[in-house]
Amino acid sequence: MDLRPGPGGMRDVAQLIDERPLSGFQIRVILLCCLTVLLDGYDIQTMALVVPSLAQEWNMPASAFGVALAASLLGIGLGSAFVAPFGDRWGRRPLIIGGLWLVGVASIATGLASTLPVLLAGRFLTGVGLAMGLTNATALVSDYAPARRRAALVTLMFCNVALGAFSAGFSAPALIGHFGWRSLFIIGGILPLVLGVLLLFALPESLRLLVAGKPGHRAIAPLLARLFPDVNPASIHAQQRDQERDQGQDQIRRRSVAELLSPAYRHRTLLLWYIFCLNLFVLYLLISWLPSLLREAGWEAAAAMRGAVMIQLGGIAGGLLISLAVDKGKAGGALLWAYTVSAASLAAFALLPATPPVWNTLLVVLGAGISGSQLALYALAAGFYPPALRATGLGWSTAIGRAGATAGPVAGGLLIQLQLGATATLGMLAAPLLLCALGAWLLPHNHNRRSA
Repeated sequence: MDLRPGPGGMRDVAQLIDERPLSGFQIRVILLCCLTVLLDGYDIQTMALVVPSLAQEWNMPASAFGVALAASLLGIGLGSAFVAPFGDRWGRRPLIIGGLWLVGVASIATGLASTLPVLLAGRFLTGVGLAMGLTNATALVSDYAPARRRAALVTLMFCNVALGAFSAGFSAPALIGHFGWRSLFIIGGILPLVLGVLLLFALPESLRLLVAGKPGHRAIAPLLARLFPDVNPASIHAQQRDQERDQGQDQIRRRSVAELLSPAYRHRTLLLWYIFCLNLFVLYLLISWLPSLLREAGWEAAAAMRGAVMIQLGGIAGGLLISLAVDKGKAGGALLWAYTVSAASLAAFALLPATPPVWNTLLVVLGAGISGSQLALYALAAGFYPPALRATGLGWSTAIGRAGATAGPVAGGLLIQLQLGATATLGMLAAPLLLCALGAWLLPHNHNRRSA
């Protein structure tokens, strides 16, 4: 079926998706992407959870593993910039499945590592696979979501990253206690391999991407039949949206990083990169070092592992609330409040006793602001760019953010070496969050409207 731009009055694929309720087919796509990022979230968290056990077994100080904590984040950053954007050319589906398989193999290799270089290589390749899956799953959900619900659905999908990390934290004490630290990585490798095989048969390609870039592709007709069974396929065409028309017909140009920095997108892109970088710096410093910081504050090992993922639990609730504001065009105000409350909660660690009930409550509040904001930022980024530029925009936003995320664990290791104490270390993180609040305050002036 050839779906090239047709005459006036014909139906547009994007318009049909936007004006209709979610179908069972769309819900299936979203659920499969949720499963993908759930397993990704598990793999993101595992390294931080095993550092105390690994340091004891290898007779090394915990601070020496800062580079290992950063390795997967470096992989995510480079993978997001240079691998994940191929989803705009080759399709979302192969990048998601390939990413899962790479995560699976690399995680198993990490679990079998006996030297630091092998551990670093395994974590780096895990990060590249995570980037392939996370970025293209976000783009695929965005492509199948109606505009009015896009932010909420993308955030709902990303809540599964937090849920995966949360499940890792709660299963880690039993798994490490019975089977050792390697078991977390082996399980984190087998599950993505199995899911990748399932998606090979169950996950469709993006219809919007196909009609925009490959209008004669044989997969279009069956996808149209599943999504719009009551619409005559001959009346559907791939209408060019205003923003895409303004950029011309050159698909390669629209898919390049240079286009992200063109006058049409420059302000929103740079502001998005700024917030991504600072927010992920704080978030991954906390994700990486909270188990160690809580142990330093006097918590038992099991309580520290579970307490470390309370930030993810708060992120689920915060992300869903902030995404509602994103869908209503009020992203700046919601993020401003989230970062301000998060900075205040960090200051409260110095004022309140370091008991699990008190600090766990603060960690949930902190997670609602920091982790919740990051979940909503992915949805905001997905809405900033048209479909032909979406994976590239998401990939580069993630890549720039991962520069901050990579620096976070290294900076955390240096702070731990200084022996400042858990409360002082946490309190210092209020400063970058206030800078995030400044970026959020500027955000409404640069967010005119979401792309199709």
